[in-house]
Amino acid sequence: MISFLEGIVDTVGINYLILNIGNIGYQINIPTYNNLPIKVGDKTKIYTYLYLREDKIMLYGFFTKEEENFFELLISTPGIGPKVGLSILSKMTPDDFKKAILQEDLDSITTIAGVGNKLAKKIVLELKEKISKTTLFEVGLEKKYKPGIIDDAIDALKALGYTYKKAKMAVEKTQEKINRELTLEELIKESLKIIR
Repeated sequence: MISFLEGIVDTVGINYLILNIGNIGYQINIPTYNNLPIKVGDKTKIYTYLYLREDKIMLYGFFTKEEENFFELLISTPGIGPKVGLSILSKMTPDDFKKAILQEDLDSITTIAGVGNKLAKKIVLELKEKISKTTLFEVGLEKKYKPGIIDDAIDALKALGYTYKKAKMAVEKTQEKINRELTLEELIKESLKIIR
């Protein structure tokens, strides 16, 4: 698993960029942003998701960890592949899309390329409960923890080979079980007990 890549931007296309790392160019598919936060020659860090299929290996990149995590949530939903996932992030921020789902705002969702009325309804049906749980979960955790500890714990579990979904579930259950602030190490250790 490649969690992130850091290098010099060599090329910027409409929905991709090429990152030069040690004289090797990595093509990374990215959302089509209105104002791309980088330009050719900039040094940047891109959070990545490696998509593997029998006939294809593709790298998807994001400028924030939140976008990358949200992309993983999106493509775990039946009917949403990486192409639609990128279209969603090109049109809306994760927070805006979550809000549209929670409000069942089909008009906003169907403005996204590749999302018709039928798929929009399916997305709302599949994601509404997950998003309402994670939104409440994130609000509760922010009160308890310094920013970054939760993401670091989830990243550590992902580095050990667990999916984002399993890692987040384990961290969430650890919080329900232990009603005090843990250090990063304790949070990882306790979450591992739950996963295993």
